[in-house]
Amino acid sequence: MVSRWAIGVVIIATIAGTTQGLTAYLLGSSSALALGLIAGFLDMIPNIGATIAGFVLTLVLLAQEGLTAALIMLAVVLVYQQVENSVLTPTIQGKAVKLSAFFIIVSVALFGALLGVIGALIAVPVAATIQIILGEVTKTYRAQLAQSKQLSAIPVGGNHE
Repeated sequence: MVSRWAIGVVIIATIAGTTQGLTAYLLGSSSALALGLIAGFLDMIPNIGATIAGFVLTLVLLAQEGLTAALIMLAVVLVYQQVENSVLTPTIQGKAVKLSAFFIIVSVALFGALLGVIGALIAVPVAATIQIILGEVTKTYRAQLAQSKQLSAIPVGGNHE
């Protein structure tokens, strides 16, 4: 479960790095590849990594290409962060650890509020672990429930023709 979560993080970071590096390239940056790598690596840090990456990329574009390019990069970073937080992370991590997008958002918000960056980092694996434990604890009950439903579906009194 944790390894699938880590793969999800790498996928999301790759998307972030590609999006922001490609934007830097289109804006004329001579260090677009390096900026994309920086964005991707920093995106792996929960809660603050993408913000730090956006700050770095915007400042570099300001120095290299001027105010217009920096403002465009800032807009791309802000829009991308919203898409990542609302769509990409819940969808990709939900499929990776077999949790609903709702529970991923709630767990990251709750653990992040309680434990800060460390809480946000461990939120999805802990939520997935809780799901596994609850599944094992309730396995016998669910099996008995399924068996009773099967028994109630059998007609009483034998064969009615």
